[in-house]
Amino acid sequence: MLLEDNDLDTVQWTPLSRGFSLGVGGRARTLSAERIGALFEVRLRVAGPGQIMLEGPLGNASGVWHGGADSRGLPADWAGSESFGAVRSVPLLVLCDVDGSAQVGIALDSMVASGRIEYGVSEESKSFVARVALDDSMTDADGEVVLLFVADREPYGDAVRLLSRRLRAGLPSRPVSPYAVEPVYSSWYSYSQRISADIIRDEALRAREIGCRSVFIDDGWQRFGDGRWYAGCGDWVPDETKFPDLRGSVEELHEAGMGVILWVAPLLLGAQSEAFSRLSQYAPHHSAGLRAHVLDPRIPQVREHLAETCARLMADYALDGLKVDFLNNAMVYAGTESPGDIADVGEAMRVLLADISAAAERTRPGSLIEYRQPYVSPAIAGYADVIRVTDCPADADQNRRSSVDLRLFATDQVVHSDPIMWDPRAGVDAAARQVLNAFFSVPQFSMPMASLPADQRELVRGLLDVWRGLRDVLVRGTITAALPGEGYPVIASRLDGVLVVAAYQERILELDLDGVERLVLINGTAASALPYRVTSGDPARFGLEAECAIEVRPWSVTALR
Repeated sequence: MLLEDNDLDTVQWTPLSRGFSLGVGGRARTLSAERIGALFEVRLRVAGPGQIMLEGPLGNASGVWHGGADSRGLPADWAGSESFGAVRSVPLLVLCDVDGSAQVGIALDSMVASGRIEYGVSEESKSFVARVALDDSMTDADGEVVLLFVADREPYGDAVRLLSRRLRAGLPSRPVSPYAVEPVYSSWYSYSQRISADIIRDEALRAREIGCRSVFIDDGWQRFGDGRWYAGCGDWVPDETKFPDLRGSVEELHEAGMGVILWVAPLLLGAQSEAFSRLSQYAPHHSAGLRAHVLDPRIPQVREHLAETCARLMADYALDGLKVDFLNNAMVYAGTESPGDIADVGEAMRVLLADISAAAERTRPGSLIEYRQPYVSPAIAGYADVIRVTDCPADADQNRRSSVDLRLFATDQVVHSDPIMWDPRAGVDAAARQVLNAFFSVPQFSMPMASLPADQRELVRGLLDVWRGLRDVLVRGTITAALPGEGYPVIASRLDGVLVVAAYQERILELDLDGVERLVLINGTAASALPYRVTSGDPARFGLEAECAIEVRPWSVTALR
């Protein structure tokens, strides 16, 4: 109960628009509130502990969009909560109405320091409430922070984009690697840590036949990389039993036309590693779940060592990129006294990731750096050209939802799906469902190719061919999607006269055909027909009526004209 459980006696309220008001209290005060373009920008000074609160009409709300990867429902205000910081989520919320518009959209330009945004429905006032506890760690050098508020009623996807672009304005961007827009073969779900040079070579060559153009060598290549735990991490040298000549293996894959990206978890330090005796003084926290210590990025020797390690990997093995993982584990040091030259863990991570990105680019220009949810903060987005969906093995719905979330939010990064997998005993429909749900991102694929049934392998090859033909509109087009609270049952993307519309539940498709020269329908359901309604444009151009149903095969892609 945000309006009841917090001290509101000192809060001063400022009206914004559409019935919403901003409350500021504690040692925070409002300096200015002005409309700049489509956003209100409220500048605040924070001299110590304080709070901001937003309260306004609930409208006919159906859910809340936020930067995390969990539920998009409509919680009570005592239940809704999202942490944010440099390597976890972002302080951005959009309250979505059932008509697809944003009842409200807000963001805070504090994207490095740790914080929490609380939000939800006030049972007592029948309104929507959001709150952020402020302190001076969230401010800029002048002690200020800016709250952004979407001024007009916009489609909710446009509201997300408006806020995201404003947060990203002026920040660096990493050049996009050619491999960032190519389908990926990942070793992780296929083999976990049970990999070797022979397995990677053979599987990569088979994956190339179905349309993959890079292989992500995941966890298990490194010395002591066995048992699904991380007690051996820290040296970041190959397990010579599995990879007797890692550089030679990479060169062999290059000759076959495959890029090679290597997994690394730079912050993890295991007691089995040779580096442990030298670096353990910089890693006081032990994670029982990971069975490894976590290096503290606030220490300059740690940052220098990790940037040098990533540069060494790139150079020694002629890599095309790095999959950088387990970044949010650094947050175990949040709120503790710093032993290094940077006080805040989030700021230390921003500096570290900038150093790793620069070191990789100096060593291998044009290389790829991959992050995954929840490392989505605009403060670090410029240090990776790929952002991947969070781990969701075989969960096609989550892969779709998170892909769309990232497509709406990410401005310069290329969105990748979580590696696609399924039970091969379930047949071709299971394979098609998984691939089609990842279509609005760059598909990563992770199935053991050697044992994959021929009909499933051929189906994936055909769908990846279709995806490549539509790649620009799927990856770079303007995306719209039905409400997040409903899991995005219908998704569309358009670019340069091409419109791709996908149904993942049996809904009536609303087709806006204005300016459309090519229409592609994706049936991501088991139905044999998709009902539609043309809302604008000429349906006859595509052999359609104004309102009807089109017969299509289940789990298929159909191009009209």
